Amino acid sequence: MLVQVAGVAAAVLFLQGARTAADRKPDPLETQQAITGTVLHLEEFLDEAESHHRVATVERLIADDYRGITVGGGIISKSDVLAAVGGKQEASSQPADQVVRVLENAAVYTALILDQGIDEKTQEPYMLTTRVTDVWQKRGREWKLVNDQATRVTLDRVAH
Repeated sequence: MLVQVAGVAAAVLFLQGARTAADRKPDPLETQQAITGTVLHLEEFLDEAESHHRVATVERLIADDYRGITVGGGIISKSDVLAAVGGKQEASSQPADQVVRVLENAAVYTALILDQGIDEKTQEPYMLTTRVTDVWQKRGREWKLVNDQATRVTLDRVAH
């Protein structure tokens, strides 16, 4: 009887172990370094698409439930971003101090951004310096921009 109980106990332990997921090494494509590189590439790709009025590209990069906060404190949606990208305002962005913090299925990007362009309404040149926080989330196999916020800063007061 003792042998049967020991045999049953061993079988239960074996089956329990078979159901327990083995420790897997992270997928090399999902390392923090790879995710950081992906997010930096997506930021560059998004900036370029916005600067060149590529609405379809921006539409693919931004989540349908995206929400953003403008330098003036306004809340914007994906449709607001697409409308602005489809406009005629000319601008270029230069990032600095870029940092990506990788989370489980998301990444937080922060940077100092210098935007220069021609105001669509006044046709006057402008320069705007902001600190931005963008949140990217992996949805299925794609990364989507789900949230961002921009805060105006002056160049003489930028602390690194």
